[in-house]
Amino acid sequence: MNDLSYLKGATVLVTGANGFIGSHLVDSLLSLGCNVHCLVRKSSNLRWLSSPKIQFHFVDLADPSFKIPNLPGLDFVFHCAGLTKAKSRKEYFDINSTVCSSLYEQCLNYKESIKGIVHLSSLAAAGPGKNGQWVDESTALNPITFYGQSKKSGEDVALKYSDSLPIKVIRPPVVYGPREENLYTFFKLVKKGWGLQIGSSQKKLSLIYVADLVQAMIAVCDPRSSQKKVYFVTDGETYSWQEVAKAAADKMNVSMKALRIPESILIPIAIFFEALAMLSAKPALFDRQRMIDIRQSCWTASSENFFRDFNFVPQFNLTTGLTHTLDWYVKQKWL
Repeated sequence: MNDLSYLKGATVLVTGANGFIGSHLVDSLLSLGCNVHCLVRKSSNLRWLSSPKIQFHFVDLADPSFKIPNLPGLDFVFHCAGLTKAKSRKEYFDINSTVCSSLYEQCLNYKESIKGIVHLSSLAAAGPGKNGQWVDESTALNPITFYGQSKKSGEDVALKYSDSLPIKVIRPPVVYGPREENLYTFFKLVKKGWGLQIGSSQKKLSLIYVADLVQAMIAVCDPRSSQKKVYFVTDGETYSWQEVAKAAADKMNVSMKALRIPESILIPIAIFFEALAMLSAKPALFDRQRMIDIRQSCWTASSENFFRDFNFVPQFNLTTGLTHTLDWYVKQKWL
């Protein structure tokens, strides 16, 4: 890790701090001696934010008139808030894009003190690779879902404001680690001896362990860093879902059988879950947007530009990352 003296004693604002990635980021910022301010809703579950050093500001980003707190000497902003599941295209865009305009407009009030802003986006903003090829920063963006389109729209806002503010956009792929609840469902199946396989062809993906992503986010906000504005960050490898399942099965010492689901039945399954969600305030566990995602054969990206520009080396490969993740699930009695 490069010299992090620029963060010592810095005043930092984090949105989405109570989420999976945001909470790990807060832990790291506190360990570096930062004065951490977190924007959270009054209804937010703060189970991962137990440090008495955290300063909470109860703000609902879904409210178009939200205000960020008056923080003289604000040094860094990490915008991690976002929706990964929603009931409609509008919900995705309201949080993943519209919020960005209000947030960065207010950041202009602190432009004399702000040294760095990290906008957390997603590989979904770029879309999947074609013909088995990974994407990189030169690839034309082609988001294929409401989520991906809303993340691209949020990037567009961030890049517009980057003419006046020191904003860097980070696009991670699938992120895993302790506290993660989406990929956790996949590991629960493996624990029961099933390796989920959608369709007949292998599907490739990039991954990053949450601690490596957090370190990348911290590195990219260095005021002395590259002037490039957008980076993909992965662990540098590509995997098939079968490889991920096998690595998890080996760690849990379980015998695994393939659970093959034909792509042809995904639509009726998605419609069923969407119908159930109509009776709930929560979005569907699986819907037709998610179906579009998982039918793609190649969700992979190259991190070569980031590794080179920041002299960055991920500290966790799949084996070590899964070991930490699965051990945590067991300790928490999730598995």
